[in-house]
Amino acid sequence: MEPTTEFRYPVQWIDRWTLEPGQNVTVRPVLPQDAALQHDFFTHQMGKHSRYQRFMISMRELPCSTVQYFTRIDYHDHFALIAETFDDQGHRQVGDARFVRESGQPATAEFALAVADAWQGRSIGRRLLQALASAAQAQGVRMLFGDVLRDNLPMLGLARASGFAVRRHPDDARLLRVSRALQLPLPLPPANDAAWSAPAPRERACAL
Repeated sequence: MEPTTEFRYPVQWIDRWTLEPGQNVTVRPVLPQDAALQHDFFTHQMGKHSRYQRFMISMRELPCSTVQYFTRIDYHDHFALIAETFDDQGHRQVGDARFVRESGQPATAEFALAVADAWQGRSIGRRLLQALASAAQAQGVRMLFGDVLRDNLPMLGLARASGFAVRRHPDDARLLRVSRALQLPLPLPPANDAAWSAPAPRERACAL
């Protein structure tokens, strides 16, 4: 899916975090050339359970169309941050956070968050959510929401600690809806990581 409007790459959201014990993580907006990185992250850095929590369907690999949708964004209606690391094991993506504005409601956006299994519990999810909310607020989003599986207790805990209200989903009994008005700064919650989002279509795997 090609973006309909060109926006400049938002360099102001590039950051570097130092985690315990002294591990460095770079956070930046995603680029089209990150297709292979995204495919590896969702296919190999996340386990079966984490992928199910993220997409709410069973999935072995990220479909080509989803990889393109995740990397070819306009940074306005669809904004995404990735967390990446460079170490002895190579270059890997370890986190992903994004929001997509609701059609016809530009001040409302749905968000998604995921952290690699081996990197959970290191505050990456908390910090990605904080950064994503700041980017959304700076771009005029006033309501951030998402749908979470009822048994995804880590994500629900992170959402509550980040100031999100948790309510029944209007259409699906499996889900709860979390939402947060962004007029005020978000509080800093305790460290916790999770993954969730809306379903993705079942399609063939992407050849990268």
